[in-house]
Amino acid sequence: YEIGVRLVGSEMCIRDRLVPEEESLMMSDWPVYEEEWNFPVDENIVDHYKEIIRGIRNVRAEMNVPNSRKATAFVVCEDEELGAGLALLGHAAQNMAALNELVIQKDKSGIADDAVSTVIPDAVIYMPFAELVDVEKEIARLEKEAKRLEGEIKRAQGMLSNEKFISKAPAAKVEAEKEKLEKYTSMAAQVAERLSQLKK
Repeated sequence: YEIGVRLVGSEMCIRDRLVPEEESLMMSDWPVYEEEWNFPVDENIVDHYKEIIRGIRNVRAEMNVPNSRKATAFVVCEDEELGAGLALLGHAAQNMAALNELVIQKDKSGIADDAVSTVIPDAVIYMPFAELVDVEKEIARLEKEAKRLEGEIKRAQGMLSNEKFISKAPAAKVEAEKEKLEKYTSMAAQVAERLSQLKK
């Protein structure tokens, strides 16, 4: 009974606030659109803000950046009105995209050359690489990976240069080793290229 009274009381309170002229919410007319409720500029800003959050999250996911690691995001946007609106949402973006700061600017001044970028409509997002990844730790990890791949390549090359293995092993096994060698060689080249970039 008490729950019923509370529910009825709540319905009456809502009705009095929304449609005081009606006996019940169920009897009121469906809201009619009014042009004064249309805010196209604000809608455009929010749509771009959502694209920014999505773009930053995608970059972080692709680079396996943990949420605990904060970064700065620079949004280069030449549209003054859009940029001003996005700047007002900067604080919200800090929580939604794990940022230290969201910086809105008209050009690339002050943005590092190695910054990771992603393009959205009417703007480009840049995030400094060093803020996304601990460069020293990444170099150490890649050097360890390079050593592991070197060992795998030597092992595969050794098996494929062994005449007994080639003559006695099933064709599928020999082919599998060739594929492994090709894969490891390609991976090693990618690791070496990444290391050279980080050590510049």
